[in-house]
Amino acid sequence: MSFKILADTFSVARDSSHFVLVKNLKSPRTQDQLWVAFKVEGETKYGRSTVQGIVDTLDEVFFDNLELDTYDRFENALKEINLTFKNLKEKRGAGSVGEVSGVIAVFSGTQMHLTQAGDAEAYLVRKGKLTHVSEGLSSKSPDLFVNIASGDLLPEDKILFATSRLLRLATHTQLVQMCKEGVVEAIDSIRELILGDNETSIGVACINTKPTRRSGGATQNSGDEPGLLRQLFSLGWENISSKLGGKAKKQTSSSRSNNLLFGIGILITILIISMIFLVSVRSDNQEREEYRARITQIQDDINTARTTGYSGDKETANNILNRAEGEAQEILEAEQFREEMLIVLEDIGAARDNINNTKRLTDLTPYADLSTERENVEGLGITGLDGILFAYEYNALYAIVPDEVSSPKVINELESVVEATTMFDQNAVVFLTESNKIIEYYEDEFNVMGTDDETWKNGVDIASYGKFLYLLSPEDDQIYKYTHLRSKFSEATDYNVNVDLSGAVSLAIDGSIYVLNEDGGIVRMLKGERQDYIIKDLATDLSDATQIFTLPEHENLYVLDPVENRIVVIQKESDVEGQGMYKEQFYFENIGNIQGFYVSLDENRLYIVTEKEVFEVNV
Repeated sequence: MSFKILADTFSVARDSSHFVLVKNLKSPRTQDQLWVAFKVEGETKYGRSTVQGIVDTLDEVFFDNLELDTYDRFENALKEINLTFKNLKEKRGAGSVGEVSGVIAVFSGTQMHLTQAGDAEAYLVRKGKLTHVSEGLSSKSPDLFVNIASGDLLPEDKILFATSRLLRLATHTQLVQMCKEGVVEAIDSIRELILGDNETSIGVACINTKPTRRSGGATQNSGDEPGLLRQLFSLGWENISSKLGGKAKKQTSSSRSNNLLFGIGILITILIISMIFLVSVRSDNQEREEYRARITQIQDDINTARTTGYSGDKETANNILNRAEGEAQEILEAEQFREEMLIVLEDIGAARDNINNTKRLTDLTPYADLSTERENVEGLGITGLDGILFAYEYNALYAIVPDEVSSPKVINELESVVEATTMFDQNAVVFLTESNKIIEYYEDEFNVMGTDDETWKNGVDIASYGKFLYLLSPEDDQIYKYTHLRSKFSEATDYNVNVDLSGAVSLAIDGSIYVLNEDGGIVRMLKGERQDYIIKDLATDLSDATQIFTLPEHENLYVLDPVENRIVVIQKESDVEGQGMYKEQFYFENIGNIQGFYVSLDENRLYIVTEKEVFEVNV
């Protein structure tokens, strides 16, 4: 009998003086598996390499010479680890390896072999009771691992490995209660407990032993192959004996010789077929075991990504998930474990959404339907003024108060609108047209505005601040600044001093100017000069983004990615000067393509417009 091992893990390293690793080691050549949990503490640059050297040695030695007994292989591996560790200390100095705590456990059939070093501990939860199974294994010996404990496991046992003493954070009863459900629930409870303690660096694994279910029929694994081979040989001999025995009395010695040769030929044919079949079975089994090992690694990566994301490192967590997703796609494309891989890909998506604070909004109820006023409407954008929303298309403006749509007002018969902005100080909405004209909507009238220049500059986007209108012109590598006069605008003045704007697609203003580039980069400018500005944890690609928006009253930047139908929210400032921070993102599903958006002054409501409808979301 053997057990199916279900497991989940959690690890957190609070600072650079701690390194934590929890890992599962397997080989397709045996059902034995290893679990390791290590923590290195100390100001050492070798913490990671020290643990990796131990794990590599363990993997290499334990899964070699599989003809040896499991315990012997485990003992040999620990001796090699101790030697490796001793050599590291001699080579780099005793302080270079830091304080190492670790648990290593072997699961073989129904048995577990266990060793421990430093502060690491192992607990067994069985039938509502918790036992400290690693107690007494530590030693004052200079070797890292000295003693081994072995014992039989029972179905539904739960084993906890921790690189620090868990009983410092919870009682026996609390740990038993945490393990009452599945391993995922147990780790979630332990994670919550540990994250509530801002100082603990730890790695934890929870393992559940599940009995394997065997069907009554034959299975195609290496253990069944000799039996199957005997069946084929038995059938062959039985058939030959029957044929030869039925005609023996009537045959000459020559014919008997021919029959004997015929029988031998049949036997050889059966033997060849059997060997081909067995080689095929072995090959298929080995390939499936390799895929299973990859699947286990993918699941380990998902757990690691969750842990890394919870600790605040979104970039690393997303990189881990991207790698896991690529592996899962490869297995899926190989048409292996299809159903399992689809579930794994769903898990990766759920983990990514959780880490990135992603909200998916489906089947929203329209706030306003523009098509009730014009059936062939093609919504383009939306803005707001004095509590009124204004949705617009290429030649018409729709007022929405509060969720009723007015009849469309024609902006201009000859011009086609591309962008709009609100000039709050002027109590006006201003439109940019394809022919680079500026049209102002003021007191229910539309006026084509002039400038003290002969013509308006070429531009792709506009934004306002106070009495100033800013026109983004990638063609001229410039942002042009205009002043609103009584019935026209001033001449253009150059705003940009030292920023490459050739790839700019949109701009937003709150006193500083934020420019969105076609590669997804965001540049902050002040008085025309580039400012030091990075966005932390922006673990999402913005290369398809087309619009950036903010107002002076806003704490956040908002970016539209129409390809993914999402709005990305970025906190403008963080605790570090010159640094913004990714906050959250909203995906809109089953509503049509987003054409534009607007955020209320208090940032409580987000409005998006599709070709025919307007939607409101409380944020």
